[in-house]
Amino acid sequence: MSSERKLYITKNWVISLFIYYSILFFVGGVGAFEVLLNRMHDLSILEAAILGSTSISLCASAIAYIRKLYKLCFSYSSEQENADQLSLKQLGTLFYFFTRPFFGLLFSLLIVIGFNAGMILSTRNIELDSGFVYVTMFFSFYAGFLSGDFIKKLEEKGKTQIQKVMG
Repeated sequence: MSSERKLYITKNWVISLFIYYSILFFVGGVGAFEVLLNRMHDLSILEAAILGSTSISLCASAIAYIRKLYKLCFSYSSEQENADQLSLKQLGTLFYFFTRPFFGLLFSLLIVIGFNAGMILSTRNIELDSGFVYVTMFFSFYAGFLSGDFIKKLEEKGKTQIQKVMG
């Protein structure tokens, strides 16, 4: 018995959701970059942490739901005419290829944050130099190139970490 997935919204709603999530992704990305580049000098550490954390979370959520939406478009089935089904599959394919580079962008940002956090935790006194830039660029290449695998690993590791934290 095969489990058939169905979309219960129209093509126009699917387009609206893609636009909505793309805007959220962009707004979150701008917020995260602004905090990381320290362009908001008048923010306290707590305010910067709140803005940076909510911004990166907004990006991650947008990635997750853009991915779910284009996957649904690929496997779209309905009682409607075949032209509508084909149109949604084309839309899903377009967004799949359109958004993957932006997913890689966020993943590279995550790598920079992770390396920086690791260095701060291991040594209280850190001075970043060109080595930090090279290492983060090296790993960011792989995050962009393998963004699909990166998403899957994030899902696996994230579920494991949440289970550990929640007991």
